[in-house]
Amino acid sequence: MLVLRHALHQDTTGLHVVDLLLDRGRIAAVGLNAADGVGADVPSVDVGGLLVLPGLVNAHLHSNEVFERGLYGALPLERWLARAYAPLGLPAVPVRWHRLRTLLCAIDALRSGCTAVQDDFLNPGCESDAFDAVMQAWADSGLRASVATTLGDRLYLDGLPFAREFCEPALAAQLDARPALPLATQAAFFEDAMRRWHGQAQGRLQVMLGPRGPQRCSDTLLRQVAALAERHDARVHMHVLETRTQSLTADVQGGCFITRLQSLGLLDRRLTVNHAVWVDAAQIDKLARAGCHVTHNPLSNLKLGSGIAPVRALLEAGVNVALGSDGPATGDTADMVEVLRAAALLHRQAETPPARWLGAGDAWTCATTGGAASMGLAAGSGTLAVGAPADLMLLDLRHRAFIPRHDPLAQLVYAGTSEAVHSVIVAGRLLMHARRILAFDEEAVLDEAREAGERFCTEHLPPRLACGEALDPLLKAVHQRVWATAAAPGVH
Repeated sequence: MLVLRHALHQDTTGLHVVDLLLDRGRIAAVGLNAADGVGADVPSVDVGGLLVLPGLVNAHLHSNEVFERGLYGALPLERWLARAYAPLGLPAVPVRWHRLRTLLCAIDALRSGCTAVQDDFLNPGCESDAFDAVMQAWADSGLRASVATTLGDRLYLDGLPFAREFCEPALAAQLDARPALPLATQAAFFEDAMRRWHGQAQGRLQVMLGPRGPQRCSDTLLRQVAALAERHDARVHMHVLETRTQSLTADVQGGCFITRLQSLGLLDRRLTVNHAVWVDAAQIDKLARAGCHVTHNPLSNLKLGSGIAPVRALLEAGVNVALGSDGPATGDTADMVEVLRAAALLHRQAETPPARWLGAGDAWTCATTGGAASMGLAAGSGTLAVGAPADLMLLDLRHRAFIPRHDPLAQLVYAGTSEAVHSVIVAGRLLMHARRILAFDEEAVLDEAREAGERFCTEHLPPRLACGEALDPLLKAVHQRVWATAAAPGVH
């Protein structure tokens, strides 16, 4: 049990001073008399001058990318992937690094008012030690976290249009010599992860299925994913139609990816589609009717030049849209205040009528209730309703961004930074207070991560860069053909 005294609470009539009673991980009462009758032995925190808000949800993150912030410059996704996820192979990183990288993301999350994340941890080798390190790090962070296990079975060249046509035989042989693990092994890894981790850390941890996009998965694998999701009532987290190249890949592989996923039993409330930049009106309608979710990742879409997702069209069709930072090597941050600002400002092209622009309120909804729905969190998540999970952020209205005070939420989105986030509470537990992280030793993590980062630069970055350079001629040829032949969907 915890009492927050003298908090500022905003409703339709303005700001009010209230107390909040948090009990057994939920909001038990909100109001002037919320703490009446509570014993003197119950911990109490005076939060005068702080605005209480629901915590943010980062609905799409790749924690494994955090040592690659700011790298690779102006590259489209496919050329970026050839470096960050080098298909010619990379040396394994020390298991300890998985923990450090995850906690670096947790620091960004906590400092920006985030209380929950969906981590699409890329682990195609099904390395148990690596997965366990990531799960334990999220457990230690105090945050809610849903982590994906990776599935995919198509050879690299078969996931790209025209790639076999352009690839030199020697390079093709190298790439084809690296097949995916057997489907049975990938499925068994997921089920073992579910048994050991799902529901752990007082229910804060979840395990989800992470198929690597329709272009990298056979029908047989996707049917298996649908069966596993049904059997375990597990979430499915999947990149779909992120780039123009992927849109053309769908045509080359036999048709619309959304229709294909529907035919294989994957379009339902469990599926979160990441990006959905290149979806048209018919595909949006299918997603809406099936109750699927979409994550909007404005920072990474901008950096990679992937396009601008049709978020207004998705929302108008009834699709639940969440916000994500994407990986720290594309969005270059897991700071959700930065993501909020990008989402609120991006959808204002010259040809878009002002009535269809997105704003601070739209971005806020996507980052709270939208993210909670994508994760399948408990009823009331993303709100301050009595009975809702006590996942909260406290915003310091004495921060310079609120001078003078107009609309605190809009001022956070348009004018503030994560510095304005004073405290974070998850499941009723104070994880950060007065900008000091309480859940773990931040300075120790940073010191160890600096040393690991230096070693990454000397030992692990060179082969990434070399792989990218080796594949660039092939990928440039693919992109040239794609741009010459592909037509943009009509919704953009």
